Amino acid sequence: MFKSKKLVALGLAAVALFSTVGVSLAYWASSVTGNDTTATGTVNVGQGSTVTTTVSVADATAGKALVPAGFVVNAATQTAQADITFSVSWTSTGADGAGATSTLSVAQVSKTAYNASSADVTATVGALYNVTYPGDVAIVADDTAITVHVYVTLTEPTIAQYADVALGSLVLEVSFTVA
Repeated sequence: MFKSKKLVALGLAAVALFSTVGVSLAYWASSVTGNDTTATGTVNVGQGSTVTTTVSVADATAGKALVPAGFVVNAATQTAQADITFSVSWTSTGADGAGATSTLSVAQVSKTAYNASSADVTATVGALYNVTYPGDVAIVADDTAITVHVYVTLTEPTIAQYADVALGSLVLEVSFTVA
């Protein structure tokens, strides 16, 4: 009888160990969805003004889940980086401004993270979303549009943060200014 209790205890310990390992390995396989790898937006900065636009990172992941680098299990359904692409042009005040060269600055106005219930969880998981903006870029008035890339990656959340990141989304408000 003592031997059978040992075997039962050993069996339960083995099941618990394999369950823990299985959950750990499947942690990112279940995916973190940013709702909906490249989205393109067109921005026309008129007369050297500032233009602000709002974009959902979901639009840049093409239906793939945004997961931390190193956790992409299936490249067809997951991505480690969202590439948000903007086509930016500068319209001058008239013919005398055509061809003028200036500097385009791209900056973050706001970054808001939402959980699956659309609740704002920026305070608890907003810092997990890493957004990289380009430096200042040369732009020519009334010339062809330039392409600007904004990249978003995700830092691995803790298990406590996972519920707020899983099936959540990120919304960026970005400003474009010609100096």
